[in-house]
Amino acid sequence: MTSDIRAAATAVITRDSDAGLEILLLRRHKQLKVGGGHWVFPGGTLDPEDYDGAANEEQAARAAAARETMEEASISLRAHDLLLLSHWTTPPAMGRRFATWFFLAEGDNAEVLVDGEEMDDFLWGAPEHFLQLHRRGDLALLPPTVVTLAELAACGTQLDAKRFYLDRTVPYFQPLISSHNDVICMLYDGDVGYAAIDPTLSGPRNRCYLEAGVWRYEFSIT
Repeated sequence: MTSDIRAAATAVITRDSDAGLEILLLRRHKQLKVGGGHWVFPGGTLDPEDYDGAANEEQAARAAAARETMEEASISLRAHDLLLLSHWTTPPAMGRRFATWFFLAEGDNAEVLVDGEEMDDFLWGAPEHFLQLHRRGDLALLPPTVVTLAELAACGTQLDAKRFYLDRTVPYFQPLISSHNDVICMLYDGDVGYAAIDPTLSGPRNRCYLEAGVWRYEFSIT
C-alpha cells in the first residue's frame, strides 16, 4: 500500500427485527471536514495499537473495526467474530484515499450511544428503506455504503446476510471514475466497461451513477 493511502476498517452491524433485517448507520458530525453529514457504518483508520499481536493487516483491521465501534457507538464487538465482506480503495482522483476493510457484525441487543464528536446521531433501519431515503435526497450516503446496503436489501435475516457473504469470494473494489450520459459513473471490477474505463459498452453492470447528488447502484450479470 502506498503511503498516501490510509488503512481503515468499518463494521456493518445488523440485527433481526419483526420487520426483517435492520442495519445501523451513524451520522458523521456535520462540522467534520471529511464526510460531515454523511450516514456511514462505524469505523475509522487503523491506529498503531491495532497492529499489536496482529499477523497481518486484516487482523489489525478487525481490531480497528471493534475499537472504532466502541469509541463511536459504545457497542462492544469481538474482533474474531467479524466476517470480512469486502474491501474498498478510494479512487486515485479523490483527495484523501483509504483502503477500507468492511466486516459484518451482529448487534441484536446493542444499545447505541454516539460519541457526539465524530458521530452525532444514529439510525436502525431496513437496507431498502435507507436506499429509498437516499434516492429522495433525505439521507447522504457514499458509494460503498450504497453498494453494501443494496446487497443486504436482498437478505431477510442476519443468517441470510451471513450466508450471502460466506458464499461469495470477497471483492476488492478499486473504483474507476468515468462519465456516462453527462453524469459521473464509478465502475467496479466485473463491469463490462471496467478494463477500458468505457461505461458505454454493452454487457454486465457493476457501477454507481451520481445523479443530482444521489448515488444509484446498477448491477447485472448479463
